[in-house]
Amino acid sequence: MGRPPTTRAPPRRVSPEARAVIPDLARRSGRGESDWVWISLLAALTLATQAPAALPPPPLSVLVAPPDAAGAPSHVVEFAQEHVAEQLRARGLVVVRIEDITRKLSASKRRPLLRCNRTAPSCIRSLGAAGKTELVLVTELGQLLSGYRTGARIYTANDGALVTEHLIPGVSEDQLLDSLTQSIDAVVPVAQTALRGPPPAPPQAEPPPPPPPVAVVEAQPLAPELEPEPIRPLRRWAWLPAAGGVALAGVGTVFYLQAGDKYSRLDKDGTPDAPLDNADGLASSGRRAQTLSRVAFGLGAAGLVAGAVMFLLPGELPAKVQPSAAVVPGGGVVGLSGTLP
Repeated sequence: MGRPPTTRAPPRRVSPEARAVIPDLARRSGRGESDWVWISLLAALTLATQAPAALPPPPLSVLVAPPDAAGAPSHVVEFAQEHVAEQLRARGLVVVRIEDITRKLSASKRRPLLRCNRTAPSCIRSLGAAGKTELVLVTELGQLLSGYRTGARIYTANDGALVTEHLIPGVSEDQLLDSLTQSIDAVVPVAQTALRGPPPAPPQAEPPPPPPPVAVVEAQPLAPELEPEPIRPLRRWAWLPAAGGVALAGVGTVFYLQAGDKYSRLDKDGTPDAPLDNADGLASSGRRAQTLSRVAFGLGAAGLVAGAVMFLLPGELPAKVQPSAAVVPGGGVVGLSGTLP
């Protein structure tokens, strides 16, 4: 008898979605290569998963402890403590004030916390444990004869060790807040470096691109400056005396002809046998005409000469005057510069 037919289990089918996502793994799974499938899948997920970016360190936490304020008025102390807390928050620190802690404590626990020696490590450790902070800041506000002795001291809360301090003696009351700000600026960077390390170096800026080449333009020779024509204000009126001279010359000619005519009448018409009736009047009229002609000729010549002089008289160059103005404290200045005529 022959062997009975062997029944095979139907092959496992892989969904089309799985084949679309990981085709090679789906084919291997369909052929029964399960171990290799899981190993390949784990390797693919490991390579595909990116390591999370390093998170920045958390900000420093600081407890603003009771200040060392021997002799300072209470209102000055309260105002200074508030100013110090605001300056620390402005620099990115998590600030806890001692007032926020002591109001929740009983009188038996509050008294030793407020009256402990702020320079002793045990006191600093107690303050740090109460505030659950990394740092403890003690403000200095001692009042002396020469003024306030202001500053700030920062301790580590776990061991009470002094990290840094900055003190300024002889500060007047109106300069109190400025001096405290100066001390905060001095101690906070030192504390951050001590507990968080130096700050990361700023990224180097890419060098600016080189400037575009400058086109060289050949200098063109400057055109010679034309000399301004001289101003001749009399030339435009030279025609008036010339025209008057011509007119007077014509008048003189008329009188000259009249005098010649009268002279001819006296010379030809008057004889000893038949004298002219008005010879004296005619002679007087001729002399008058002759005089007027000479005067007219003289004035006409003078007019022509005056017109010629006015036309040919050299002119003057135009005045090169430039106005200027300037503003000065308390007013202004206005002036002229150049050559005046």
